[in-house]
Parts: sequence; C-alpha cells; structure tokens
Amino acid sequence: MQMCPFCDKVYDESEYSHCPYCSGELEDDTSERYFKHCPECGGIMYWDGCWECSDCLCEINTDEDDNDGIIEG
Repeated sequence: MQMCPFCDKVYDESEYSHCPYCSGELEDDTSERYFKHCPECGGIMYWDGCWECSDCLCEINTDEDDNDGIIEG
C-alpha cells in the first residue's frame, strides 16, 4: 500500500502505477457508512467485517449494529 503525496489517499501500488484517485480511475465511496468512536485515540472507526480505526488501526470485533451513528457521503 502507498499513500499519494498529493491527495493523501492510500492505494495498492501493485495494481496502479500512479494514484487512481488523482487520475480519476477510482472515486471515493460517498454512500452512507456506520461509524464508531475509537476508544484508543478518539478517531473514527469504520465497519469492514470488524471495526477498524482509520487513525491508529485499533480493531474491535463486534458487529455492525454496535455503532455510534451514520456518516452520510
């Protein structure tokens, strides 16, 4: 995984030779997503089979119903 220095989005460099977000190949998912506040750092956790913090990568193994609200895209 690699972070783009221009938009700070993470992408798989083995699949793309340049940032697919900056080039328009990929678009951000703007649909509604459940979120949870991270108990470790206070960041935002997103559901992807388990809760994972986007800041400190803390994981919580509860189900999607254990959320603090919905982020609308």
